[in-house]
Amino acid sequence: MKKVILGIALLSLLSSAAISPAMAATPKAGGTCTKLNSTTTISKVAYVCKKSGTKLIWSKAAATPVVTNLWTKYSWTKPTDVASVVTAATSQFTSYIATKRNPTVSVKVVAQTGVDQTLITWITDGANLIAQTFAYPALTRPFVDVIAIDETGLEAIYRAEGFGDADVRDRIGGFRTGSPAFGGSKTNTWNYSVIQKNSLMTRDRVGMTQVAGHEFFHAIQEMSARRNPGVDGSSIPNWFWEGPAMFIGLQASNKLGLADYATEGRATSISRFTYNKPSMKALPLSEVKANNADVDPYGIGEIATEFLVSKVGIEKLLAIYLNLGKGQTFATAFINATGISLADFYTMFEEVRSVLGAPRG
Repeated sequence: MKKVILGIALLSLLSSAAISPAMAATPKAGGTCTKLNSTTTISKVAYVCKKSGTKLIWSKAAATPVVTNLWTKYSWTKPTDVASVVTAATSQFTSYIATKRNPTVSVKVVAQTGVDQTLITWITDGANLIAQTFAYPALTRPFVDVIAIDETGLEAIYRAEGFGDADVRDRIGGFRTGSPAFGGSKTNTWNYSVIQKNSLMTRDRVGMTQVAGHEFFHAIQEMSARRNPGVDGSSIPNWFWEGPAMFIGLQASNKLGLADYATEGRATSISRFTYNKPSMKALPLSEVKANNADVDPYGIGEIATEFLVSKVGIEKLLAIYLNLGKGQTFATAFINATGISLADFYTMFEEVRSVLGAPRG
């Protein structure tokens, strides 16, 4: 009896050895396996168990892509010419404004007697194009654009439009700075005396045709982000405030047939970057934070915005401001909206800024 039991035990051990993993067939492409998605490595070759029809078979695992640079990481094509970027950015803008997201919104333009009708038309068309096609938080009151010649006329218009003392004081303060135009979340204001004195409608026709879209976009930025950069731009860099407003304004002017973006519009940005403050050429985009006597964020900001929009479009651009309105930092708002690390964007921009016409030097 003991011999029989010993023989059975020996037979059992031999059977187990015959089917143990160590004795099993070596995995190879097309060979059968037993557990879906299980993996193994034989002779430095990775295999994964995949389903093929009704069977489970070993398949060579796909190689993990090796990221050799940031362009590969984000599947972006590195531009080698400016024309491709201009075309892509303009196409993104044109596609976005094809839809009227606020068809019932109408920006009211009120001008003091004596203002040139051409300027009134530029402002009316530009402001309404952006107001009616862009997505932004609901207006708290009808939006008004005011073109005034003097403080008396400015105050009379704002009083008639139902603005309170604080708003009137704010508008008069802006008027006294001598700026041809300045924005706000409820109204934008033009100083026609400054425009006329400096012959801006002829000497800077492209700049003046873009102002209406530019200033209404500032209202969108402020309503979305619930703040503005301030002079120092410590929390939101001013390149990302003035640059996008310039880009939107110039593209609006292009759409309205007032100034061609490719040949006239972006040329104003390049010119401003090149000649307004030559010291700007030494700054990387990441350091263009302030908006003061030393730092001019407009030209370089517009070129950077054009590049960004060419890659991610208008909706993701707007999403950055909405994320800022949720209290996110600029870096966090940027990556959450675009999927691109802000530091990586800065690096890629610096690599191609010469191609875009804004070389450091």
